[in-house]
Amino acid sequence: MESSETSGLRQRLKQSRAFFFSLIAIAAIWLVTSMSDSRVYREQYCLIIEGIDRARYAVPSIDSVLTVDITSNGFNALRRGLNKNRVIHIDASRQIAASKSEEINLSLNINEYIDIIRNQIDMRGVSSMKPVTAELHLTLSQRCSKAFVPQIENVTFQFAAMKGLYGKPVIIPDTVWLYGSQASLDKIDVLRAEQQTIKDIRTSSKHRVKLEAEWRGCADVYASTESIEIFIPVESYIEKAVTVPVTHTMPNSYKRIQLYPSSVKLNCLVPRREYDDINGTEFVVTISGIADSSKYLTPIVREFPANVRVKSIDPPQIQYIIIK
Repeated sequence: MESSETSGLRQRLKQSRAFFFSLIAIAAIWLVTSMSDSRVYREQYCLIIEGIDRARYAVPSIDSVLTVDITSNGFNALRRGLNKNRVIHIDASRQIAASKSEEINLSLNINEYIDIIRNQIDMRGVSSMKPVTAELHLTLSQRCSKAFVPQIENVTFQFAAMKGLYGKPVIIPDTVWLYGSQASLDKIDVLRAEQQTIKDIRTSSKHRVKLEAEWRGCADVYASTESIEIFIPVESYIEKAVTVPVTHTMPNSYKRIQLYPSSVKLNCLVPRREYDDINGTEFVVTISGIADSSKYLTPIVREFPANVRVKSIDPPQIQYIIIK
């Protein structure tokens, strides 16, 4: 009984294998037959239009892809599909030279370049080739220039303890030029450094920062540089207290005002190199107006040396008495 069942199982396995191999053979024959037939396949090539004097012309728009239909069998199409280096070069210098206008709009008849295109395409196993588009287009504009002073308000400086900016940052270069068509340059109003923070600054040093990419939105615009250097002059700061008299501006009806105290002490951070030169004569502290319900006003530092930082005022309020 077991022998009969085993024999039947083996027979069914043989039949299944035979069916499976037959199916593979039929599929292989169909694939070979199908791949041997000639069909139309579409290919795309990177198009490089040469003969453009880019020092003279900006290029607002230009065709960069050439699509062609080729007739070939499937095996050859598969081989061609593995080739990723597809580039076609076309020279348009003659047409550009023939145009005398500042704005050049060219439509190149593809039929005039059929032989040039065919010579650059692998024609092995290809029975026919036909470009899909009838014309190639490019627009040229006389290149113009525009100067910008780079803006660095997006750049934040963080100094180490008791260190600070001494003077003003220096931008290198102080001017960045953009080159392109006038229409594109008119769209750009300002060049800014990218937002960032320069941390733990201890000594005078240069830092390179990139410019914001807004101008790259215009394909025909080029920059003289894509980044700038910022020189940050740094000085050590130390504390110093100076005494400054308080002046007042009151309504004309009040002839005399008595202040208590008549001077204030300013607690400042000053550059080490200027410590001995800084005194109260370079500061101006004032009060103005009349308080509604009290006899106290807040003094305000109106003037102080450029590199000095005022930390506090002592006392923070001034009492006054009106003498009529």
